[in-house]
Amino acid sequence: MASTAGAGIEAKMMKMSQWKNADRRECPRSCVRLRLVVLYPQIEGRPAKPMFHGKTNDISMSGLSLIVDYNVFQEGEVTVVLALPPAHPGAPRKVVTATAEMTYAIHSSKLDAFKIGLAFRAFRGNGRALLEAALQHALKQESAEGMQDPGACPDAIQPLDSQLRGWW
Repeated sequence: MASTAGAGIEAKMMKMSQWKNADRRECPRSCVRLRLVVLYPQIEGRPAKPMFHGKTNDISMSGLSLIVDYNVFQEGEVTVVLALPPAHPGAPRKVVTATAEMTYAIHSSKLDAFKIGLAFRAFRGNGRALLEAALQHALKQESAEGMQDPGACPDAIQPLDSQLRGWW
């Protein structure tokens, strides 16, 4: 790798293979599918926006993405309620509530769906610790199942709001 400098900026040349499946997020993400509800704030003078039910596409401690059939993006903060999988069979599910900011909405012609990104801003109660434990467990399972790159998610994920599958 070559390194160049100019005007106080250091740039490193990367080989193309280093960019493939590169995850440039703050935290490692997991492809675990969690049920969620997005609650929109009531804005004075506007009709109430209904809540949205769906599943995560991928999730990390810094945020999540979801794939939906229609654009549910709204500027500003929303409340996200995540249903964590039971710790073991027969155990009750725990719920994590957080405020998040919707950061992007992209229409994918490949998926014929929208991908929406949310960045967590604050967790209620012990939500951060609960989510962290669930994600660590999911990453261990992904590693145990022999995934080559636990940060890479499959591209061919179908929209989740119309074709919900997985644990309910």
